Amino acid sequence: MHAYTRGTWQDMSHTTYTGADLIADFIVERCCGTAFLVTGGACAFIVDAVGRNPNASYVCFQHEQAAAMAADAVWRTTGEIGVTITTSGPGATNLITGIACSWFDSIPSIHFTGQVNQNESREALGVNVRQAGFQETDIATIVKSITKFAKKVESVEELVEILPMILSIATTGRMGPVLLDIPMNIQKAEISSEQRERALRIRTEENDPIDMVDLVGIISRALRPVIMIGAGAALAGVARDIQNWCEEFEIPYVTSWGALTYVDRSAKHYFGSHGVYGSRKANWLVQAADELVVLGSRLDNRQRTGNPFGFAPFATVSVVDIDDEELGKYKAHPNYKTFRSDLRAIGKSLSPTKSHKDWHLSAVEATGEMPAGFEYSVAEGEFNPYSAVQIAQTKFEPGSIVVSDCGANLCWVYQSYAPDDSFLFTAGGNSPMGYSLPAAIGAQLLNPNKKVYCFIGDGGLQMNIQELQTIVAYHLPITIIIQNNFGYGIIKQFQDANFEGRHFASGEGYTLPSFEKIAHAYDIPYFSVKTTFELDQLLIPKSSCIIDIQLPTNSLITPKTEGDNFIHNQFPYVPDNSIQKLPYNYPVRPSQL
Repeated sequence: MHAYTRGTWQDMSHTTYTGADLIADFIVERCCGTAFLVTGGACAFIVDAVGRNPNASYVCFQHEQAAAMAADAVWRTTGEIGVTITTSGPGATNLITGIACSWFDSIPSIHFTGQVNQNESREALGVNVRQAGFQETDIATIVKSITKFAKKVESVEELVEILPMILSIATTGRMGPVLLDIPMNIQKAEISSEQRERALRIRTEENDPIDMVDLVGIISRALRPVIMIGAGAALAGVARDIQNWCEEFEIPYVTSWGALTYVDRSAKHYFGSHGVYGSRKANWLVQAADELVVLGSRLDNRQRTGNPFGFAPFATVSVVDIDDEELGKYKAHPNYKTFRSDLRAIGKSLSPTKSHKDWHLSAVEATGEMPAGFEYSVAEGEFNPYSAVQIAQTKFEPGSIVVSDCGANLCWVYQSYAPDDSFLFTAGGNSPMGYSLPAAIGAQLLNPNKKVYCFIGDGGLQMNIQELQTIVAYHLPITIIIQNNFGYGIIKQFQDANFEGRHFASGEGYTLPSFEKIAHAYDIPYFSVKTTFELDQLLIPKSSCIIDIQLPTNSLITPKTEGDNFIHNQFPYVPDNSIQKLPYNYPVRPSQL
């Protein structure tokens, strides 16, 4: 367990054991043991039970959104389930953005919300009024579309039956968040020892029938096979197994950003991450394949562009996924084959196959002279955001945890982060501004022996700036690196391409505070960095600090696929002859296919 605000209650022999006590024990025995919360009247009994439980602990956040984002980071960095506790109404609705992060990225998390006593509820009145009890809000219905399961508990017995069920739901199949809304009278209700035992049991689920994938058969028929390792493979714990198989049989492979940190990126046959903001080499490889095998990736439009028909259009694309709905979206693509499979069983398909050494060597030769494109982000001599990431990384402690936020700063980090032994993550699907700060807090709380670094933009920091107090209160040694381009850089770049450079609300109208004054208010050490030399000379302290890297306001994301272009033709348009080396006769635009 982790010694934050730990309970002190030792003896329950003369105390009624309640629904709230059961939830506290569930958090200890089946989750990470620490609840992230903002207290309130409707959840007060649960918070009290956690506080009295000697094996549980809680962390007070300043905003429920941040608590949910921190809980999302728990599974990513420990494999344990993160938990939040909030009150009803605004406390519950504030969770939504953080829950969505877990939903879109298939991350298990459990959220307990307090609700008004049942005899004060709308149902008790027998009429469909908007609200009866104070702050009464139907949070279960509101979050239904972004959770695997969400329900208001109707009885003590239902709470007993539902706790082991939500644990199973969150962690099996395509994983994700769950929410239980618990009326105050059920929190206070007495629970028997028999009910407690049933509630804390581990429930096993029978697996649905799945397709067995003949991976060797698919690969052996191909001349230019490419394996794409997605976050689904990473979360299933098989990314390294797939990588080792590719290395052994010399099969070129790429990863989505969600799987990037789960593989050895220095390996010989790895070409990087593909997509709109992907590497030129990885994109060329995908577009040259005659057989593309996608293992656990949903192939969103940041991977395939807004015109998915331009993505590997001449290859057979075999997609392996556990989610039928994801597989159903490829019906319009005649060159796609789909397989519903749990990738945790992929080991049975990783049998010996023929070597593809010649194909790998030809791909290396074709992509060998490709520039990364980072040098085009700013004018020559200006402080380059990619260089800033690379220099900062050299100062990180071994085995650290690194969290990136969204927008331009996310791209600068993920495009240029060098192979090392750190664990790098972000909220890829929802990608909200301000995620990385509370996520870094969640990671640090549950990984006290590791150093955590948080990359965030000047705009993103303002979305959750209140959580600097959480860092101070719990003495968390997090290094916060602000990639400060004095605006919303990724939006500016879009406006340059589409609105003749009118930076409404991204530059014009956008404002930011003095981060130096903010840091001093929280008594956090502050460093202003305006040049490569200053960053080179900087010594990062062991304690928490804010490093304000001040970049040119027009810093660009490069490379980037723009508009009606293939992913192998990215801005800046460098004449390196790589397109001519593709084995297919591509038209200039995907719309011309």
